[in-house]
Amino acid sequence: MRRTASLVLLVLLAFAPASARQAPAPPEDPVGAAIGHIRNLEYAEARRQLEAWVGEHPDDLRAWNYLAVAILYREMFERGVLEAKVYGQGGEAFQPSKVEVSPGFQEDLFRVLDRAQQLAEARLQKDPQDKEAMYWLGVTHGTRATYHFTLRKEYGPALHEAKDAFDLHERLLKVDPTFTDASLIVGVQHYVVGSLPWFWKLMAALSGRHGDRKQGLAEVKRAAEQGHFAREDAQLMLGVLYQREKMLPEALAVFQEMAAASPRNYLLPQEVASLDQQMGDWAAAAQVYDSMLEKYRAHEPNFDKLPAARFFYLAGVARRHLEQDEAALALLAEGASLPGDSIYIYRCELQAAELDALNHREQQARQRYQRVAQAVPDTEEGKLARRALKNLPD
Repeated sequence: MRRTASLVLLVLLAFAPASARQAPAPPEDPVGAAIGHIRNLEYAEARRQLEAWVGEHPDDLRAWNYLAVAILYREMFERGVLEAKVYGQGGEAFQPSKVEVSPGFQEDLFRVLDRAQQLAEARLQKDPQDKEAMYWLGVTHGTRATYHFTLRKEYGPALHEAKDAFDLHERLLKVDPTFTDASLIVGVQHYVVGSLPWFWKLMAALSGRHGDRKQGLAEVKRAAEQGHFAREDAQLMLGVLYQREKMLPEALAVFQEMAAASPRNYLLPQEVASLDQQMGDWAAAAQVYDSMLEKYRAHEPNFDKLPAARFFYLAGVARRHLEQDEAALALLAEGASLPGDSIYIYRCELQAAELDALNHREQQARQRYQRVAQAVPDTEEGKLARRALKNLPD
């Protein structure tokens, strides 16, 4: 039951409503500029701009919700739970342990979310058909659901908030079918319920929930193509659903477009390269990794914060698949020389040692294997290094 509930919540709210995909904001739209910073992983600057704006415009529902998202996403990013792979089958998002968070983070987040909810509910008391208030109140509940699910592992509160978000957006579409942003959460609900095994689908129907995968996918696509506030989030979810449907070329096209629109967000080209690999196009994946590492070496904005060892490792593996051993070795050696204690440093060293051994450079291979075996003896990498040392010729 917990796995089913978690899956429903995951696909509904794996990525909280965050940032509208829109043209660069004009100078007179600080909220739009802040959204651009959110899209590019620049959460501190987004928060600074949004806090200044709500100080002068305390009733701006859009700004309050994006401020909450900036606070939440920064924490998720720093805790490593903002990447799509975290939400895959068996991913870290489904592990029961709570994620340690920064001091004062929850208080900051809930202060902003509570203010956003109060403003929206006050508007709905005056006018129950207030469409923007309905939409943003649903977003507020969605952001809370994401917090409970991804960081606190509190599935009951998360599902309760997710239900409130769905009910509000379903109601909004009944009031105004052209409010396409609301199609995102509603469409994913329909997709998920339509994807459940027959028993759980029956249980959902008895509780008033109905769904159809094809319909749900079409609704998410509509939000991705026609939405305003949630367009980028709908694109992201569409890419995730395309992957579930094994529609990899379609998913690739979505992530390529998003990566081009947010050039300082290194998580998006990572998804592009991963899809290239799944499709067997190792040359394309290698080109993406090379481009990311070039930006890292050039200290381009945000790419200077790239977890570089991981990407040297991925780039080296891609070159090995292309049988470009010398290029692979250069990348892996560069990754292995980085400072720090990332496990990918030792994975780079291990891969480099394998290449040295294959090319009869036993002395270099031995030195690399010994480094891994001594540095991380209790890891799988350390065990592999010790076994490889035994098999090296004297």
